Amino acid sequence: MFDYSRFYRIYTQHLRKYYEVSQQNLAKAIQIPNSSLSKIEAGKQEMDEKTFKKVIVFFEKIDEDFRFSFDPDLVEEVESWNRKSVHAFLMMTYESMAYEIKPILDNSKYLHSFAYFHIQLLQGLYDNFLDIDCMEQIKELIDSDYFQDHYHLAVLYDLYGVSIYSMDKKVLKTQIQALHTALSYCNSIDSQNLKGLILYHLILKQKIAGNFTASLEHSDECEHNLQKAGAYRRLIHAKLNKGNIYAELHLYTLAEKLYRELELSQSQIDEKNIRPRTYESYSWCSLIQENNEIALLQAKKAKKAGSKFTDIYITLAYANYKLGNLEEARQSILEFRALFSSSPRTDFIQQFFVLLEKRIENKLLPALLIERLLNQLPDFRDVELEMILYPFLTEYYRSIEDYKNASMIQACWIQYLQFSQT
Repeated sequence: MFDYSRFYRIYTQHLRKYYEVSQQNLAKAIQIPNSSLSKIEAGKQEMDEKTFKKVIVFFEKIDEDFRFSFDPDLVEEVESWNRKSVHAFLMMTYESMAYEIKPILDNSKYLHSFAYFHIQLLQGLYDNFLDIDCMEQIKELIDSDYFQDHYHLAVLYDLYGVSIYSMDKKVLKTQIQALHTALSYCNSIDSQNLKGLILYHLILKQKIAGNFTASLEHSDECEHNLQKAGAYRRLIHAKLNKGNIYAELHLYTLAEKLYRELELSQSQIDEKNIRPRTYESYSWCSLIQENNEIALLQAKKAKKAGSKFTDIYITLAYANYKLGNLEEARQSILEFRALFSSSPRTDFIQQFFVLLEKRIENKLLPALLIERLLNQLPDFRDVELEMILYPFLTEYYRSIEDYKNASMIQACWIQYLQFSQT
């Protein structure tokens, strides 16, 4: 049942702050004591319909474009779209849903109505579908304290946890905490559908944060809930994520088993993005185990399937180099440079390719470039270049009988392996 009194209070405070009207001036305009308005906004006193209508008249006078609709049916209408959107979020059918809800968001009658807070939630879902950062807006909606039921709070905290991609440790910590909060609200309403979605996002954020063991702790429950919900598209992404986590933990046999299962089930999967991503992951897993022929085969499959992932060219170039296909390695590097414009990530990979070209040409590697690349490794941890750069440099230094640097790089390699498993 719609809580009008709660809406009057919180929406009045929103309007006052939006139009930068002081409590004193608004209280005077609607003919109540300033102390009463203060108590209303603090939740210590209720506002009645008559007073709220005075508030609306006041703001309609100061803004000729503001017209409030008192139609109570708008709340149910927008809420229906919210629930459809959450379902689309779960099922990964949000591209078509974004197209459907755009006219709702563009219609001011919903924004200036009892559906105001519900339309803000719908806007957050829409922004998330289009990968638009909505973290600040969702936080404001949470802080408004309007939504009290656990379903909406679970959705809000889930959105807050995934509303922006970041590798910043502080941001990730905040997002992971938000997702745990979302999970606790979801547990109280026993929604398998929503729980599967939240667990999926929590696993993903834990993976980005490098908390691989914590990610695996939730994977079976996540897959169970997604299976029960019939969210098969998201389920196969969850399985791919699990395979990648196994690879991060150097559990390569388990990772490759999952990749093979996904590869064999391609004909049954109606998910255009999973095919190249599976090949990408399988190729990298093979490359770091020095299974270069398999790595090259999977990288070529990824490319044929339409992969636009920059890192696939590391596999194409390095696997060919290791297999003695030097001309193919050069061609992969040239293709990389032709396809991808300059960015911090591509420039980082480009530096490795300069070293690889020098090695192909049997030339000495520039010490300054090696030092620069080693110093940049922590800034591009997601590339995981360490997995091939350290063995590559160790081999190089041994070939020129520089055993001091070979030992130093070998020590860095051992330290990285220990760090990556913690």
